Amino acid sequence: MRKILMIILFAIASLAAYAKPQCHNFNNTDNKVTIIFTDDKVGDRYSISDVRLIPVCSGMEYKATSVSVSINNGMVTVRLTFPYITKFSNPKVRMKINGKKTSFKVCQ
Repeated sequence: MRKILMIILFAIASLAAYAKPQCHNFNNTDNKVTIIFTDDKVGDRYSISDVRLIPVCSGMEYKATSVSVSINNGMVTVRLTFPYITKFSNPKVRMKINGKKTSFKVCQ
């Protein structure tokens, strides 16, 4: 019984630590695309990799040219920069946060 309880508690803790990005800003000026998102599930580390911008209309994926992460009072702010793109239709960002695949729709 104790072993089952430990497994359940570990599963709940894992779900609570799962990153949930929230888009805050989208900018397509100065010959680049900039997306800023925040996340309040920082935990003990916050690493981002394999960042791709997917503008649905083109069928292409664009790799981030820059990723900047700052943590302040348990809130993470991430600034992603991509090459300049002229056409968008419901773009998404796909990436790995702490090794887990995630994606979110870009705010426009």
